[in-house]
Amino acid sequence: MSNFFEQELRKLFGDGKIIHDPVFVGRVCVGGLDADRQVRAEFVTMGYADHYAALRLTLLDNDLGVVDKLTLRLKDVWGKKEIPNNPYLKSGVNPHIWVNDDKVDWYAYHPTLADYQQLRQAAGSYLDTFRGQSKAQEHGLKLIYICAPLRGEVEKNIEFARQKAQEVFLSGDVPVCPHLMFPPLADPGDPAQDQAARDMGLRLVEACQQVNVYGPTRTKGMQAEIRLAEKLGIPIKADQKEKERTSPCRKRGRDR
Repeated sequence: MSNFFEQELRKLFGDGKIIHDPVFVGRVCVGGLDADRQVRAEFVTMGYADHYAALRLTLLDNDLGVVDKLTLRLKDVWGKKEIPNNPYLKSGVNPHIWVNDDKVDWYAYHPTLADYQQLRQAAGSYLDTFRGQSKAQEHGLKLIYICAPLRGEVEKNIEFARQKAQEVFLSGDVPVCPHLMFPPLADPGDPAQDQAARDMGLRLVEACQQVNVYGPTRTKGMQAEIRLAEKLGIPIKADQKEKERTSPCRKRGRDR
């Protein structure tokens, strides 16, 4: 049983590029993020026993213990998969690993190389945020979240966000721009994937030291990001004017 989980985790992290110096023990992969933090990766169930339908990443600090978690539901990353010529699965299947007594395998649908790469990218984007946070703190740089509209004229809005991210980059800080991260991974027409991207965006907000708000409108997603920044006491700049926030505490490490 453990060998199958190890085999799948090796496909994702065995090259050491996303999780450094990975060690595979049973159903778990553990490795380094940076000098002070480790990463634990494992497939987990989501309410159905023996149905491993998500990849969970846990960030561990050498002194503080668990500091953050992210659960990537496979159906959110890959979407529902069609199973041709199977009359029992006409509506498709949500990808998951099924443990059936002593047999362990993917249920009905087996991921492609493109699927594994997509999951790697999602995991890598999340971990890179914390990896970048560490480097930024070492050099006195700020991680700045780019809060801007996406809905409507999507391509135009992505380019607008890219320009604002470039402004932050040229100013010497580190832009964190979800517009450049999630559109290639998440289908906005799929409600589950769209919501997963929104949730991941909020996790990125938590990791930043400032939120820059751009554009003449405040979409529902932007409003959620702004509310979270206010709750955590993260400075917000709108139209280049900083809005004062009084909340002194930042809450971290809550799983979604």
